[in-house]
Amino acid sequence: MYPSHQGAQDGRLVAPSQQHYGPGQMSAASALTSFVTYAKAMEDLDEKRFPVEYAGHRDRIRELEPMLRVHGILDVMEIRNPEIAALLQR
Repeated sequence: MYPSHQGAQDGRLVAPSQQHYGPGQMSAASALTSFVTYAKAMEDLDEKRFPVEYAGHRDRIRELEPMLRVHGILDVMEIRNPEIAALLQR
């Protein structure tokens, strides 16, 4: 049988390369990366030509809002696109 990671054969532990989260949980970095990805995709999409894709990105951004707030990301960054900023306003 092969060891699961280098050093396993002699009992050494290897530091995890990333923190693992349970279902429905996300790190601050992951939430921010996802937000930027969807926001940039929305900027590049024409809502009239691609309504389904646009709505999907919009919904994902709204789903990320609680995580962005919990980690304080929205307290320290300004969203310059007014349409995307409006999605995250309370």
